[in-house]
Amino acid sequence: MLTKFPLLGLVRPGIVSTGQRFLSSNTAAVVKVHRSIYARRYPTMVVLPNGATININYHEPRRIIKLPLDLSLLSEAERKARLDKRKPKQKIRIEDEVEDNFNARKYLKYIKQK
Repeated sequence: MLTKFPLLGLVRPGIVSTGQRFLSSNTAAVVKVHRSIYARRYPTMVVLPNGATININYHEPRRIIKLPLDLSLLSEAERKARLDKRKPKQKIRIEDEVEDNFNARKYLKYIKQK
């Protein structure tokens, strides 16, 4: 006798099943909902380029939206600083030479001889 859990689509372990799967709305909750139009509007925070925030109702479930900065409105120094931040930083390699003056013969007297 098979004990089935219809909401989860599972069969009790240890019993061979025929491979039936019960699809329900619970299985879609694991992955992204594939919709182009959502039924309601969701509270979302919009971050403006100057750092100010606005709370709006957005048609997609998003937590935060950050608007891009217009580089043409910045001064030359600010534009150069922003573009430098985008470039990957180069790793600085520091090579220290360690002077090795270890002499193993100096410690032979502490080794017990049989």
